[in-house]
Amino acid sequence: ILRSVYSYYLSAVDAEYRAALGELQKQREAYNSITDGIPEIMVMREMAERRPTYLLKRGNYDARADEVMPTVPEFLPALAADQPHNRLGLAQWLTDPKHPLTARVAVNRYWQIVFGTGLVRTPEDFGSQGRPPTHPQLLDWLAYDFMRNGWDVKRLVKTLVMSATYRQSSVATAAKLQADPENLWLSFAPSYRLPAEMLRDNVLAASGLLVDRLGGPPSKPYELAYAYDPSQPDQGDGVYRRSVYTYWKNSGPAPVMMTMDASKRDVCRMRRERTASPLQALVLLNGPQFVEAARALSATELARHGDDERAALAAVFRKLTSRQPNEKQLSMLWDLYESQRTAFQAQPAERDAYLANGRYVADEKLDRDRLAALSVVTNALFSYDGCVTKR
Repeated sequence: ILRSVYSYYLSAVDAEYRAALGELQKQREAYNSITDGIPEIMVMREMAERRPTYLLKRGNYDARADEVMPTVPEFLPALAADQPHNRLGLAQWLTDPKHPLTARVAVNRYWQIVFGTGLVRTPEDFGSQGRPPTHPQLLDWLAYDFMRNGWDVKRLVKTLVMSATYRQSSVATAAKLQADPENLWLSFAPSYRLPAEMLRDNVLAASGLLVDRLGGPPSKPYELAYAYDPSQPDQGDGVYRRSVYTYWKNSGPAPVMMTMDASKRDVCRMRRERTASPLQALVLLNGPQFVEAARALSATELARHGDDERAALAAVFRKLTSRQPNEKQLSMLWDLYESQRTAFQAQPAERDAYLANGRYVADEKLDRDRLAALSVVTNALFSYDGCVTKR
């Protein structure tokens, strides 16, 4: 009873105590605001004593068989005597200059990124069940050079892209196709459609909308609103960030990325399948991100070239393909532009609805019929072979 009376006195009567208690609460709140703002991540560390690990019969956790010890496969070089049998030892073993696989696998992956296909065409299987390298001596030299120069990825990529093999023409003549139909011997430079992330990023970069800020939280572009498990798109510039930052979850992957053959990420894949479907063309023509990017690029070139609409068309083509259009191409683009402008002049409601895609706001001084017509042409160029294919 006395304790209760004393507590009541302190909280209800003693002004000095109440003031001290209030100050204490403020200090605790300040402390919590600091500690709550410190990001935490999960880490692993070796246990002082190794926990016994067993083979499990049929995968049942309660059906233990023989105890297994930490080591490496017997058909590969053994751990060195001074290498511990833990994660550190495994890392040292993998990066040992005498290791027969690590550098070769890494070099093959970068070759695959640059050339479209690896020197070993089964990057997921370097063993006896996979395909042998088409150029084994080249693979060995690249692996040795990669290790000798400190595993410098930038130097390796520079070596690949500055090679005569990479810089040759991708035009496959009849003689080359007859002698090397699968291009195993790299008779001509390979050509293939850009990966999903590059397609989206290239369009945003050409339009001037791309936000290339490094790091930060995941971004949610427009397409996530149409995922199987929808997410609300970002309200700020997150919709224009690079595709590598796109928010991803297995129950609702980004539909545009999936349509363009991006991996679902539920399992590890060493290479992506390349498909061709009508959905891919529909995404490039009707996806909100692509329609908006077409309008942004068109507005920029119309503002730059004024009444010279042909010059604006040529500038859009050059920005998307890195070359000037020839007379035939420019004539085809002009015909499409003229037909679309006529159609939009007759249907202002359709024009306004088309120009309302996305959040980009074009200069109000621009003629809306011309802007909409050029946006259609730009959008069509997004599907042009010279824009989506690496050659």
